[in-house]
Amino acid sequence: MTSSDQQVQEFDAAQRSRLVRAALALLVVVLFGTGGFALVQDEWDVWKSLYFTLITITTVGYGDYGLTPAGERFATVLLIVGIATATYAFGQFVQAAISYQLAWRHRVQKNIDHLRDHFIICGLGRVGKTVCQRLAASSMPFVVIDKNADRFSWARDHGYLALNGSGTEDEYLIKAGIKFARGVVCATGTDSANIVTTLSARELNPDLVIVSRADDHDAVRKFERAGASSVVAPSLTGGNDIADLLIRPHLAEFLKQSHRVESGYRLSEVTIDAHSELVGRTLREYGLTQQSLVFVAINRPGRGTQVRPGADEAFQAGDVVIIVGEPDAVLEMCDHARASMMAAAT
Repeated sequence: MTSSDQQVQEFDAAQRSRLVRAALALLVVVLFGTGGFALVQDEWDVWKSLYFTLITITTVGYGDYGLTPAGERFATVLLIVGIATATYAFGQFVQAAISYQLAWRHRVQKNIDHLRDHFIICGLGRVGKTVCQRLAASSMPFVVIDKNADRFSWARDHGYLALNGSGTEDEYLIKAGIKFARGVVCATGTDSANIVTTLSARELNPDLVIVSRADDHDAVRKFERAGASSVVAPSLTGGNDIADLLIRPHLAEFLKQSHRVESGYRLSEVTIDAHSELVGRTLREYGLTQQSLVFVAINRPGRGTQVRPGADEAFQAGDVVIIVGEPDAVLEMCDHARASMMAAAT
């Protein structure tokens, strides 16, 4: 356990202790007031005594209640003790709520600060939520940024690392770890916000892969000039999908099924890192350990894409390998492609 984790646990324990003391103090005052009024006011039952105690310590007011001289003296004592105790207790409850929010944000930010090679999703509309669900299903690390309170709560409830802000502001991009990120998805509902986010992200990290959503097809060129690596227009993409279902229904169905774990196979790409244990190994050698994998193509810097690579082809640093196979085999190859890099980083 790190010293930071220990400090957080100690803080939580101290906060719980203060809340327990405040709740006990308030309970003692309520019981004291209820019992006292039941004794000094002969005709009052427990419920009436409790009710009067509560309106006394909360300074709501007495209304038309008639008190005996003894009841007035007791009410005076209860006012002094009860109001002070109630104020202290309520203050502790408010402080605990604020502290909880601050502690939660601190833990989220700490987890984000440890991320490397992750993705940042700006905007949690229908497109952004779908991207998050796909990345989560693929066990890919990512951070969500959205200024809408309901969407932020949705991300938090799903266990995603989330920031309540706008991707158009450099502050939140930096908090999301953009300098160490692999890519950014600009998926807000307006082209103007997505263009600003694209410009900011490209300036903060020139090596990022930036995928931007464009509602207006005519704005695609503007996104490209702003620095987007790829631009997706949902209306155009939806039209192409419909056309593919009509023209190439079996291929479209294959690609659709490859996104589902229950289909039994997955189509994916794997980037071979310079420190990967796969560098120098041939497709034949690795294929013998994972016989469910099919190597579809290799994109190699400076050579382009080679479809149906030969069995004696050796993996090289920087290769992007297109594969299809069982989900577990695909994930295992992803781990081998970057395992040595993570070991070197530690």
